[in-house]
Amino acid sequence: MSTLTLRLPESLEHQIRDLAARQQLTRSDFARRALERFVQQTQQELALQAMVEAAQSIQSSPLLQQHIAEMSGEFSATEVEPDKAVKGWWQ
Repeated sequence: MSTLTLRLPESLEHQIRDLAARQQLTRSDFARRALERFVQQTQQELALQAMVEAAQSIQSSPLLQQHIAEMSGEFSATEVEPDKAVKGWWQ
């Protein structure tokens, strides 16, 4: 495991120390867990941002819009009416 040295404002150090003590963790364990959560949250936010950007690029592309409209029409043509269930099929 590698080591990371940080300079923290006193107020943040006090908060970390107090919260770590309440959870019966060392400051290192508390900080490690906090950083792991922050990294995971940041990765999720970046993935969501990438999905939004992809959706926006699709929305702004006339060629993709045309392709989506064609595909939608194909699905509509195949989804006529659902098969009518035979009465009492389960008996």
